[in-house]
Amino acid sequence: MRMKPEQKQAARAAIVEAAGRRFRLEGRAGVGIDGLAAEAGQTSGAIYAHFGSKAEVFAAVVEAGLQRLNAGIARTRATGGAWVAAFAAGYLSRGHRRSVAEGCALPSLSADVARAPAEVRQVYADGLDRAIRALSEGCAGATPEQRRAQAIAVLALSAGGILLSRAVPDGPLAEEILAACKAATSSLVEPMDRDASA
Repeated sequence: MRMKPEQKQAARAAIVEAAGRRFRLEGRAGVGIDGLAAEAGQTSGAIYAHFGSKAEVFAAVVEAGLQRLNAGIARTRATGGAWVAAFAAGYLSRGHRRSVAEGCALPSLSADVARAPAEVRQVYADGLDRAIRALSEGCAGATPEQRRAQAIAVLALSAGGILLSRAVPDGPLAEEILAACKAATSSLVEPMDRDASA
């Protein structure tokens, strides 16, 4: 029996979500199609019904991960006020540090993306550029160029802070890394409230 288009789309999305968890935990090289299928509760054949290769699954995971990042930025921006600081504080949280499988793609997948084919790197670059443009609207620089540079720094501090804090054991150093990155990001955003629609 053939799947309806909406069923096929839902099945593909479930595979991408499950694969994202495994890739974040084990890296692109650390899991094969059989492992991705097991995580998704599917057969390997079901994976190949939607994707031609593990590389295609990874590309879809990267795209979905950047879409999630941008959706998170949009949700935080809608709260108004000093929303970039709020975004960074939420990103640089203990919960995000501990939630590798469900966390942002930037700290978990960037190293694998750097070794991926050009088309995957372009998908990543496009999503990252959208995030930079959105975050720049809440930064404190006097010019668009300054605000863009500050947005890049916020993302780099946020993703880098999570990555470094995950690389050390739970304890004071992990907390110190998160706190230092939060403090650094706060200097890049307007101290007064900005209109979220600015």
